[in-house]
Amino acid sequence: MKSSVFFRVSVVCLVAAASTRSQCFVGSRNFADPQETVEAETSPVFTMNRGAVFSEDETTAKVLSDSLSGLIDALRRGEITDQHISEQDQQRHSFFMGALRRLEVDPGVPGMLPLVLKSFSPDGGESFLISVAFMSLSESGSEIEKIIEFHAYPYNGRYRFRSPFDYRTRTLETAEVDSVRYHFDDSFNRERAEEFAGFKRGFERRVGNPSIGLEYYRFGTLDELLRAYGIVYDCTRCNWLKEDLGFMDNDGRFFVTGTGNERFIFGYLVDYMSRYCDGNEDLYPPFVYGMAAYYGGYGLSGDTMEILKAQFRDELAERPEIDFFEEFRKGRRSSVSRHFSYFVICAFLCEEALDRHGFDTMMTLARSGRSDDGFFESLDSLLGINENNFHETVARLIQEES
Repeated sequence: MKSSVFFRVSVVCLVAAASTRSQCFVGSRNFADPQETVEAETSPVFTMNRGAVFSEDETTAKVLSDSLSGLIDALRRGEITDQHISEQDQQRHSFFMGALRRLEVDPGVPGMLPLVLKSFSPDGGESFLISVAFMSLSESGSEIEKIIEFHAYPYNGRYRFRSPFDYRTRTLETAEVDSVRYHFDDSFNRERAEEFAGFKRGFERRVGNPSIGLEYYRFGTLDELLRAYGIVYDCTRCNWLKEDLGFMDNDGRFFVTGTGNERFIFGYLVDYMSRYCDGNEDLYPPFVYGMAAYYGGYGLSGDTMEILKAQFRDELAERPEIDFFEEFRKGRRSSVSRHFSYFVICAFLCEEALDRHGFDTMMTLARSGRSDDGFFESLDSLLGINENNFHETVARLIQEES
């Protein structure tokens, strides 16, 4: 993300930001300070990159300008309505909406200066793809917070906006595997896809839910995933990594991942539990992540139970004074081989619950409440594991084969 294009954008933005201390000028047009309350019809609340135009047609450009001003005003107020982005699109691409809502600012605090970088029509003038950089302004300078691409389309004499996801994914190849339809842009691993579809079918049956058709979007990298949604750059997210992320969208009809993996059970199971399982308001998050690691391997590494146990045996050999109960209670402040210890320990406990009492006991532990206290009460009553024997139990479990 340190490419020359971002350097050029930064320079342009710095000049624009400096000018906002008085007024912003684009060519011969004079725009009011974006911190002031203005009418969208006369004073856009954004500035334009050098040479950028919405459309060669002046009437179309004016309507796009007014519509974008209305959207940006709504973003600043945190009042996005169906007029700006349809309710259907807000639900369909909730991940995109999350990125937009983080642009909300307190009107009394210097906030985002929007800079339109470019606009072009992919379909001969019917709709437009508009890239906007959002800059944070302060006395000490400015920096790019996000670059968002919007897909604008005509609606009731103006333009509505949405994520460009449908446009950006229109040429992906597809493959049907059981109740899962995969979308991908390069080679496809059917064996991994069949493993995922088989797990999905079996887990739905075990929790007593009907099988739901799933659109599985498999991107090779997180950057490809973000760009498909229109999130070109986001300084609050690690979009320079090559792999990351897996989540449900479109009210659970989509599963989207940037891991390049047709079998990313870890990310799928975490979202499925919170969305579809009875008692999901009482889920204990570390145990849900432990279940995900047990069934799908740990996170992006995919480390299996055998590997995870070996890592914990090595940790115990290196630090014989370690207390696994204390490490568990540390939460994210404890890790083994770059894995959060309490997630991995929950994977071991998940296996123990399944081996000793079966699936229902594992699910009862998962629904033991959001607090540590509730979880340990259930752990003691169901498996007889408590503070006094926790370390010894984990030490025993990591010696056993999975």
